[in-house]
Amino acid sequence: MAHSKPLLIQWLRAQIDSGTYPGVHWTNQQETEFCIPWKHALRQDSSDTDILIFKAWAKVSGNGRINGEPSVWKRNFRCALRAKKFKMIADNKNDTANPHKVFRWPDESTLGENSSAGRRSQHEPDCYDGSPIQESHVIPFTDEFLYCPIEESTPKEDILQMCLKQLNIEPQAEEAAAFALPPEQQEPQHQLVIGGCALPWQQPCPVAVEGAVGEAGSPGQPAHPMEGAVGGACGGQLAKQFLDNVNKTKDGDHFKTQFRITVYYRGENVFEQLVTNEAGFRLVYRPEQVEPQLDQESGLSLVSLPRPFTKDQTQGKLTQRILDNLGEGLEVAVSGDVIYGQRRGEIKAFWSFSKFDQSGRPQEISKLQPHPLFPFKDFIHGILDFIELDSKECGPCSLVLCLGEKWPDPGNRPWTKKLIIVEVVLTSLELLKNIAMEGGASSLKSVDLQMSLEEMIIG
Repeated sequence: MAHSKPLLIQWLRAQIDSGTYPGVHWTNQQETEFCIPWKHALRQDSSDTDILIFKAWAKVSGNGRINGEPSVWKRNFRCALRAKKFKMIADNKNDTANPHKVFRWPDESTLGENSSAGRRSQHEPDCYDGSPIQESHVIPFTDEFLYCPIEESTPKEDILQMCLKQLNIEPQAEEAAAFALPPEQQEPQHQLVIGGCALPWQQPCPVAVEGAVGEAGSPGQPAHPMEGAVGGACGGQLAKQFLDNVNKTKDGDHFKTQFRITVYYRGENVFEQLVTNEAGFRLVYRPEQVEPQLDQESGLSLVSLPRPFTKDQTQGKLTQRILDNLGEGLEVAVSGDVIYGQRRGEIKAFWSFSKFDQSGRPQEISKLQPHPLFPFKDFIHGILDFIELDSKECGPCSLVLCLGEKWPDPGNRPWTKKLIIVEVVLTSLELLKNIAMEGGASSLKSVDLQMSLEEMIIG
């Protein structure tokens, strides 16, 4: 049974009164102002006790789970305070001896939480960090059967047959019986949504192909700021430019981007394609198809992988085997503000954010239901971390798909050893990332920008 998420104001008053958190206390007799330790994680004297209050809120607001990193806990706590009209009256986070912030309790006459607490839902979210999701948006996860590791081959065993055994091709009938689902779960349910928006096949009409010919500065344009956009901008100008591009990328509840696809066969670049269809695309194997075609039923662009041309016969046969079993393909598409993936054919598919992922933990894309890959809010979280921590990186802007083999590789074999790797760059996020990286974190330190980004996370 899911835990009930407490109301922030009631919960926070109880925590301050308890006196169990070092540095968390009332600062006046009326108990309308209170102090919260606010020490930067990179300080040499930082410790676990500095983040206890943030961690506690992360746990109770995450249905008993602690999601994310300490920087995320702190940001979500601050988002929650702002959402409930708490006012910061003293910012002493740079104090050498006692870094802290002082907040004033919100005017109860402007709040519904205290005055009508009995009538309000106990599950109303104060801040969304990408992990706790409302139940109506949750997609049930069912583990699919993963192939068993192949034992070492005998010297006489044909190397091609040995390699074919190790490909992640759909289990045979007797294996499939081990994970058979009830009939009602075997087909996508029309009520299924990601991010609160209908998925492409649920649309009454095919999704319109927007931005086939983008205008200068649109979020789908290739991923470099216009000449002089960064070099000529400074301070608040760059922050404003960045926010303008963020607003173009997230149009209401809809995430807008184009997709730059690069296909590698064992590390060799064999195909490139820019998909301007903002609904997304599906990878298929139709050698006769030269250009992407619009699938009228789903509204997605069909992009065909090329034939393998290689002098290595074993590599060619293995690659061809994967392509022949691709069936209806692998789709990468947009639903609301979430990029999702779902495989439609027999061949298994795996993914990560980087070709250089050394985690050794494969991530499979489901065939049973859409698999969320990249919520737009995760990118915003990365930008906020980049600004606040003066990081050198601000998060990913691409996806790496691996067909027929596990990825990231459990044995940390490099991506160049994989038969088929598909890199998908989300061009609107690449544009934002380039603006941020070329301007630097200091150029984005704008109160208006940070507040706008935090409101996107809450919303």
